[in-house]
Amino acid sequence: MKLNDQQNNAATYDGEARNILVTAGAGCGKTQTIIARVVHLVRSGTDAARILMMTFTNRAAREMKSRLKGDLGPVSMRIQAGTFHSFCLKAMGQAPKSFGISGLNIIDSDDQNALMTLVRGRHINKREKEINKEFPRPPLLIRYYSYSRNTCQKPGDYLASNTDLDKKFIELCSRIFEEYQKEKEARGYLDYDDLLRHFADALEKKPDLRRAVAGLFDEVLVDEMQDTNPLQFAILKHFSSEGVRLFCVGDPAQSIYRFRGAEFEHVYKFQEIFGNSTIIPLSLNYRSYQEILDLSNWLLDRSSLDYRNRLTAHRGKGNFLPSIRDFESAQEEADWIAGKILERREGDIGLNSMMVLVRTGFDAKPIEAEFIRREIPYHFIGGMSLTKAAHVRDVLSLLRIVRNERDDLAWVRFLKLWPRIGEKTAEKIIDGFYKKADSRFIDTLTEGLGAGHNAVSAYKNTLSVQNTPKLCLSNAVKSLTPILKERYDKWDYRYQDLKLLVTVAERYETVSEFIDAFTLEPMTNTEIEKLENDDVVLLVTVHGAKGTEAPICFVAGARPGTYPHSRSYGELNAEEEERRVLYVALTRAKNELFITRSMDHRGNFYLYNKPAEGEEYFLAEVPDELAEREIHGWERDEAGGLSSLEDVY
Repeated sequence: MKLNDQQNNAATYDGEARNILVTAGAGCGKTQTIIARVVHLVRSGTDAARILMMTFTNRAAREMKSRLKGDLGPVSMRIQAGTFHSFCLKAMGQAPKSFGISGLNIIDSDDQNALMTLVRGRHINKREKEINKEFPRPPLLIRYYSYSRNTCQKPGDYLASNTDLDKKFIELCSRIFEEYQKEKEARGYLDYDDLLRHFADALEKKPDLRRAVAGLFDEVLVDEMQDTNPLQFAILKHFSSEGVRLFCVGDPAQSIYRFRGAEFEHVYKFQEIFGNSTIIPLSLNYRSYQEILDLSNWLLDRSSLDYRNRLTAHRGKGNFLPSIRDFESAQEEADWIAGKILERREGDIGLNSMMVLVRTGFDAKPIEAEFIRREIPYHFIGGMSLTKAAHVRDVLSLLRIVRNERDDLAWVRFLKLWPRIGEKTAEKIIDGFYKKADSRFIDTLTEGLGAGHNAVSAYKNTLSVQNTPKLCLSNAVKSLTPILKERYDKWDYRYQDLKLLVTVAERYETVSEFIDAFTLEPMTNTEIEKLENDDVVLLVTVHGAKGTEAPICFVAGARPGTYPHSRSYGELNAEEEERRVLYVALTRAKNELFITRSMDHRGNFYLYNKPAEGEEYFLAEVPDELAEREIHGWERDEAGGLSSLEDVY
């Protein structure tokens, strides 16, 4: 593994600092550096089992372990790697009593919504139309509660400082949150936040447990440190407090997940927070030509924050500047992008060498329409995950009751699939399970519905092979296909999703592992099929594009009111995150970068609710030496006319 001097200094660091932050700029080889660090530790005598790698996706963990296997061989299998959530789940599963856990049934956002709807309904009478209309709906309540927990704030304090709710509503929200938490615990449910919260709280309250867990590792390596929220950060602090060395890799300029609770200051003020630390910068970029990096560096230089990491291209100059293209309408913008893509394809450039980045899924609509019209194959990333699709969740509900017969939410969904079984009938059947405590659930179900009922057959057929995930899922799909086929349109398309799941299930040793993996990290069908191997254009939101790159990139819809987004106006921290979002978009490009924008959507006359604290539009004053410009379809006014109207009134 060949490293440059900066990467080598980071990978082999053996100084006095116990907390190391590697600030790795975009395209500077952070993954290679992390892998090199692990290889160095193992070859220097560290037991591989005492190395813990924390990533933000299980896919990233798998990729790293695959590369480590090539460098270290079989010993790499002893290295523990996974997401914060999966690590906490594994630790609590190993010692549930020590962590005060009565059940390990992981529920996703739809299950959370169902349970929150139940609890909210006890406090908000539907007949009180005005209160019901004004009081937050279940999805918003879940979001409020989750954010307060991930940022380590009391719900009441968070709501008071971040919402417009009055004192009465805030108190009611707090009561609902408390009851919602009790309902989860009574059912043995854990959501994503519970995994982190229970783990962090247990380590805080039980010093012996903290020492026991931390004592298992010599070094914890953290990928994408800039994306950690305060709860994840608290877990790292526990390790650090027990003398475990932290090796964190992140880029302040790519901190763009504030809406998930990610805290920019975790990397920006790393030395102040941790102490006994050192920062090692990586600034040699292996992805882009210098012209692309010059524009990206300029964007950060205009910030009031010091990002400290100007990127230099290992590849040198590409001899052409990034291009900014202006259009009269979003349709014309989409038409030009599609035309440019077809033009490059005719020049023997594969479609999979091109990426179109948009700010939101809504911004992708006109581009998708144009791609369809011109028959340009594409894949969009940023939409619904496969495991949120209704037909997939129906099948997973059967697997969940096979895994845990006391999973009430899964029983309700499974039973309601069948004709003449509604909410009340389902609840009556479930109540019967608990009233007849001395009977097996399958016997009670058979007694209630009849031995010949298809629901009973589906449960029995799936339960009989519960020790083989692929066969278990296959039986579930086979048993439910007749009823699902009647329930949903476009069945042939939906059935392909289920076939994909059966194939993927083969990777897992138990049904429980399969369910937890899909709940903790929902996949899209494009991810499962590994469609990156197809010759298609990637259409992706900027937040979905981290970690990706392409020779030719189009940053579409880069108009005023989008960078920064108008909703961030008036709050400097939010506006600065928008700068970082644009920076991430620009730095995906390897060879060519096109920035397109139209003036018909939130155009020049758009009136904002609040004035911007910083720059109103990041691309308003791009120097001529950093980008070429071309205007399509219209010409700016000559002297006089509208061009003489100043925006000072």
